[in-house]
Amino acid sequence: MIQHSNRRRFLPILYKLLISNLALVIIPIIVIGCYAYISSARSVEEHTRNNLEVAVSQIQSNVEYRVGEIIRSSDEIYQDQGLSTLLSGYYLDWEKYQVTTQYVMPRLESATNLPKSKIKLSLYLHAPTISEFYYNETEQSLIAGERQYEILHTSRIVDKAWYQNLRIGYDEMKWQQIENDAEYGYISLLRHAINYETFQSIGLIRASVKLKDIFEDVDFNQLGEGTQLFVLDQDEQLLYSSSPGGSLPYTAEELNESRDYLKISKPIHNIPVQIVALVPNASFKDNSQKVRNVTIIICVISILVMTLVSFIMARMFSSRLSKLVISLEAFKEGELQRRIQYTGNDEFAIIAESFNEMASTTEQLIDEVYTSKLEKKEAELQILHSKINPHFLYNTFSSISRMAKLGEIDKLHEMIRALAKFYRLTLNKGEMLIQVEKELHIVRTYLDIQNIKYAERIHYHLDAEPETLGLETVKFILQPFVENVLEHAWYDDEIKIHIKVKKHEEHVHIEVHDNGLGMKQEIIDAIFTEGAGGIGYGIRNVDQRIKLHYGKDYGVSIRSEVGTGTVVTIVFPVKSPPSRQE
Repeated sequence: MIQHSNRRRFLPILYKLLISNLALVIIPIIVIGCYAYISSARSVEEHTRNNLEVAVSQIQSNVEYRVGEIIRSSDEIYQDQGLSTLLSGYYLDWEKYQVTTQYVMPRLESATNLPKSKIKLSLYLHAPTISEFYYNETEQSLIAGERQYEILHTSRIVDKAWYQNLRIGYDEMKWQQIENDAEYGYISLLRHAINYETFQSIGLIRASVKLKDIFEDVDFNQLGEGTQLFVLDQDEQLLYSSSPGGSLPYTAEELNESRDYLKISKPIHNIPVQIVALVPNASFKDNSQKVRNVTIIICVISILVMTLVSFIMARMFSSRLSKLVISLEAFKEGELQRRIQYTGNDEFAIIAESFNEMASTTEQLIDEVYTSKLEKKEAELQILHSKINPHFLYNTFSSISRMAKLGEIDKLHEMIRALAKFYRLTLNKGEMLIQVEKELHIVRTYLDIQNIKYAERIHYHLDAEPETLGLETVKFILQPFVENVLEHAWYDDEIKIHIKVKKHEEHVHIEVHDNGLGMKQEIIDAIFTEGAGGIGYGIRNVDQRIKLHYGKDYGVSIRSEVGTGTVVTIVFPVKSPPSRQE
């Protein structure tokens, strides 16, 4: 039967969060104020936008009417069949003057005076049947924009790039800035003058007008204060601005994304340009300013209240949660003795108690498993020593005996001294973790003994970076590889072994190079295979002991090529050995 007498009573965290949320939502004026502001702002904006659309449409109509006047002015010449007949005829010198002054010029003057805007009408003739008539242009006249008309021959413009690139049909017209139009703020209407008997071009009609004359009567006040109006061509290049020296405040892409302006654009149907009006959003939001101010005040007060409540609740919640997070992080980093100290009567107390129990159990289990595995591997190492040392000792004593018989006293003395040093290094104090420098001494002594035995036919070189010599390593990790080279890789009169020790970031790399037989990948795979198919127990033992001490990211790797040699790489972390009491 389950007992409930010891069950803790507390206010669940769910209710704590619910209370804080209720404290935030009991301020309905925020919702009401936001709704009132948004709805009124949208209404004002929509109404203002509609008014602005109408105003820009009126501007569009006015501009189209002015452009239409200029087109009708050019029609006076283009559609005048009598004038076309006069311009297509051939005349003597005295006739040219009479035709020009009595017939052609009056019609040009009439067409020039037709539109309200001041235009400059130029008639270019292919054939010089009519004498030229023109004014000398001055900068003052170009700036002022005077009404003028002139008769010129196309020989003056035949080499101009704009004329050579002009592509319009006999019944078409084109608006374009040519010559010095852009410099002085003009735009020109271009169309052919036609011989109505042959329907061939007899020349070119050019009607030039200043852009400001087209847009000068636009009432910008009806669009609101701060409104800017621009005229853009087909390539969205600025042709005209409502303010002197004005320029687009944004690129076309930025303008579409900008929230500073309301953009209204209208195309002009009888000229390939568009009117773009930029109305500052602030200019049509004044009516909703009072609602906005009230809403802001209410929101500020609400935010202060919510901030205070949220801060208190968040601090209360996070202070408890952070203890758990810190303890979990420490536990993950290996601080298995870390425990949570928490006083309270809620879910966090249960979590803290459960965590502490879990941590104690985990620490105990890890200690038991780690210790058992470490003891097992060290026992295996001792067994490996016990297998290696008698064999090594027997061979060494055989060599000593042979040297004694041959009377090689110096070599005998050197081998005995090296053998004593080797056993002092390998058996001293039973250490399992030693300095890299000591591990190198062990393998150097071993190679010295073998070199005496093999008459200096082993050429070895130890190359260690100075900063690696004092670092920690697992004991007896080099001799199995060196011994493997001597037993299995040596096939020539001499063998070369090169041992490198270097530091790479936070890792130590020990590489054992040899120029021996090498081996196939299948043999390498078999070395690291446990069970019946595995070989090379000593090498696998080194790999497993390194992983046991430092983790699965470290250990031994082998790369080899048959006939070239083998490179064994041993990797372990950078660690300083623990200080020991003598």
